[in-house]
Amino acid sequence: MAADVDVLALFADALKNEEFLVYYQPKVSLRNYRLAGAEALVRWKHGDSFIFPDQFIPQLEQSGDICELDFYMLDHVCASLRHWLDQGHHLFKVSVNLSRAHLRDENLVDRIVQTIDNHNVPHEYIEIELTETTTDVGFAELRKVISGLHAQMISTSVDDFGMGYSSMNLIRELPWDVLKIDKCFLPKSENDHRQYVMLKHIISLAQDIGLDTIVEGVETIEHVKMLKENNCFLAQGYFFDKPLPIEEFEKRLD
Repeated sequence: MAADVDVLALFADALKNEEFLVYYQPKVSLRNYRLAGAEALVRWKHGDSFIFPDQFIPQLEQSGDICELDFYMLDHVCASLRHWLDQGHHLFKVSVNLSRAHLRDENLVDRIVQTIDNHNVPHEYIEIELTETTTDVGFAELRKVISGLHAQMISTSVDDFGMGYSSMNLIRELPWDVLKIDKCFLPKSENDHRQYVMLKHIISLAQDIGLDTIVEGVETIEHVKMLKENNCFLAQGYFFDKPLPIEEFEKRLD
């Protein structure tokens, strides 16, 4: 679809008509190469074509409508989890992205808990991913949200760790459960010593302070070997699977 699509004019009807689809990208254990989790990612099917995330996410972030979309996604993920539990599948955490725009909502934690509880989904199956930003704006609010979710036994993760400037302060000050290391830290070759050393020490640091680690953007067997060499046994990326429509993802479930 053309890049100049009027996202804001289409959004309300698109949400009402459920044009937004949940795709699931598997997270894989490098110990046994079995499914160990998933990330829920939004796709917008408008008519016979798709509007790409980079065309609509920035506009929705700017307008604040991203908050409605995030809760739409959380609600649909919880409905699917309840369905899979009722079918007797062995499940794991599914991570749902949450925009920093939500930090203005004083009732955010209560709304997240209510959405999950409406579907009678145990909190252990939900992980909230918050994207690292380039400033400390909203740090106090972020602390309140993460601490509140932690008290409710809802996992939180730093998404795209390494892309912003507040990285070390974020993991030093806040009670995260998972550090999701951005693909920018994956060496492009085995000879990229500097990048390899950085990846090694980020993984080690995170694990030493009690964080689970996962690396996204894993695309080659060399990437897999590097992670295993450094005791990181959770990965996400095209080497294993692209984001899958729900019908395809369900075929991966035990």
